[in-house]
Amino acid sequence: MRDDDMEKGHPHGSKKGKSPHGKIDHDEFPFIVFWEVTRACPLACDHCRAEAMIEPSPEELSYQEGIEFLDELADFEKVPILVLTGGDPLMRDDIFDLVGYAVDKGIRTAFTPAPTRSLDEENIKKLKEKGVSRMALSLDGSSPEIHDAVRGEGSYNAVLRAASVSENIGLPIQINTMVTEETVDDLPEIAEKVEDLGAVMWALFFLVEVGRGEHLESVSAERAEEVMNFLYEEDLKRPYMVKTTEACHYRRVVMQRSGCMNEVGIGDGIGRSFGVSDGNGIVFVSRKGEIFPSGFLPLEAGNIREDGLLQVYRENELFQELRDKSKLKGDCGVCGFNEICGGSRARAYAATGDHLQEDPLCVHDPES
Repeated sequence: MRDDDMEKGHPHGSKKGKSPHGKIDHDEFPFIVFWEVTRACPLACDHCRAEAMIEPSPEELSYQEGIEFLDELADFEKVPILVLTGGDPLMRDDIFDLVGYAVDKGIRTAFTPAPTRSLDEENIKKLKEKGVSRMALSLDGSSPEIHDAVRGEGSYNAVLRAASVSENIGLPIQINTMVTEETVDDLPEIAEKVEDLGAVMWALFFLVEVGRGEHLESVSAERAEEVMNFLYEEDLKRPYMVKTTEACHYRRVVMQRSGCMNEVGIGDGIGRSFGVSDGNGIVFVSRKGEIFPSGFLPLEAGNIREDGLLQVYRENELFQELRDKSKLKGDCGVCGFNEICGGSRARAYAATGDHLQEDPLCVHDPES
């Protein structure tokens, strides 16, 4: 799963859902917390942010440290959604105990496995029994030939088997897809496949060139705009929700196409979760306890082994900058949509070394 691919709210239509905890002030509380429980994974996907390794590292948070972290999350006045990611979380021997503990503490928990031999019927059923609310599966092609070229031989069939098991036991799934020059032409066929698999959400990650993703090619800004218009139309006709990660300007496209705008360009009736982005409603905790605004913005703000997560989220200068849209530069700084968009801070950083610069993937002219 891409690290920011769970529950950022839905922009329009009858499929729009409510936050599980009501309105959240993202200056005070994160909406979603990603925990990279391990970087171990037997796969070597072309775009892997984590640059996964074969074996778990001794630097990973221990079981007891994980329990203390979960206790902290459960004590938040507004308990966030928790996404367990990796690597492959199933590489941790204690993963089912951690899942069960989180759910028992009242934390809504999602799971992002890799399509390996570990993702078998027994383990999927165990995740369901432990209380996982959703499982995310990655599909980067509509056929084995296309998908496996990115993910590795046998991965496509593993995803389909996992989706089938999940449907049979009533475990909701979302499908994650990477948008690159290598995958973009296949998106219409993938959209069909997502419906066939019974997914509740299609989450599309627009490449940020970090980790192994540095070797892939991003789509142009003009092509990205075309894709977002395509996604808007798909969302209207599909039974599943459509969302994007590191392409916040999809929200602008939705608002422009739907007419869901007021005089200052902010959508009416759009849930508070709709505006989340790196460091603004989102926080990422690495396998070593490092605290980042997201898994794609490699600027460390603290470590849960030493710092309280909520204190870092609220008070760290980096996080405060990311939530203050008046600090944005270039077109993002003067855009009327920056409160609900603001561009990808991770892509700006990857492209310029400045996390406050404009997002190079956006073609919108704020003066037009």
